[in-house]
Amino acid sequence: MADTKPAVTTEGPHSFIADTVDTLEHTVARVIGDHINARDIITRGGAWINHERVRIGTAMVLPGMFIAVHTPPAHARPCQLPADAVIYVDRWLIAINKPAGTYVDATPWDAENHLRNALVNHWYALHGELLHLHPAHRLDRDTTGVLLFSRHRHANSALQRVFVQQRAHKTYICQLTGWPTWDDWSIQTGHGRSERGRFRVYHANEVGNPLPGGNVVKSMDTRFRVLMRNSDGTSIALAWPRTGRTHQIRLHAHALGHPLVGDTSYGAGLLGTDAHHLHAWQLNLSHPIHEEALVLSAPLPQWCTVDLAVLNASATIMPE
Repeated sequence: MADTKPAVTTEGPHSFIADTVDTLEHTVARVIGDHINARDIITRGGAWINHERVRIGTAMVLPGMFIAVHTPPAHARPCQLPADAVIYVDRWLIAINKPAGTYVDATPWDAENHLRNALVNHWYALHGELLHLHPAHRLDRDTTGVLLFSRHRHANSALQRVFVQQRAHKTYICQLTGWPTWDDWSIQTGHGRSERGRFRVYHANEVGNPLPGGNVVKSMDTRFRVLMRNSDGTSIALAWPRTGRTHQIRLHAHALGHPLVGDTSYGAGLLGTDAHHLHAWQLNLSHPIHEEALVLSAPLPQWCTVDLAVLNASATIMPE
């Protein structure tokens, strides 16, 4: 049995083709040099065999199998759900005010530490009921605000159709760096991954063009409205994403020359914040079961100093 550390062939996860027969625990331990941490990684769900998550350390690894070992990134932290996180609940749906720094669902390095699981545990502790949740949409790790789940199987497919057909209307609040020269602005571009795998903005004329990996450039459309220009050189704005692309508001804010405060991926990470300032304030949709109008709102974050009455008045003037 070889006791050498397999070569790491990609950045990010440690991935390689196994060349010996061994247990998963021994294989992972050779990668990271530590049996105790290897057991923790496997138990948490960070070890994969042939693109399947495996959480049993005695599972056998055979030559030719593809192994990936995912270790938590530096920003990973325990997912804690505040006691007042639930902002709406009925027989079919449940919505929470998502805290910053949390993942909606399982990650490659952790099958347990995410909001869906935290909400299941939270609800069971309070009510003794085991929820079977399906997230209707996703929010970035540091984005806060309204996050909606179905809690009944009969509601899940109907709710998914509402989002796929773009019948759920989202209103975000964000803090931009700088003072835009405009009060209202619409931006239409392309969206897709670059050759290095990161999401980026493409010119609108490139929509439909092929991308590496077999995808194509997709359209991306956002409307912004400035509400307040702060004395610290930042601005508070509403944002309505008319399409639902990954990192859409963050990408468009950066493209306009006013990246989000705290956005270290698409900005300068200003003001010493540890999370970007983007909040999913309202979600408007028809209820997937009885079709009545449903308006879900999350409490405003501390960095939003706009008066709620002013905010409501501005938000009611919906973009065309």
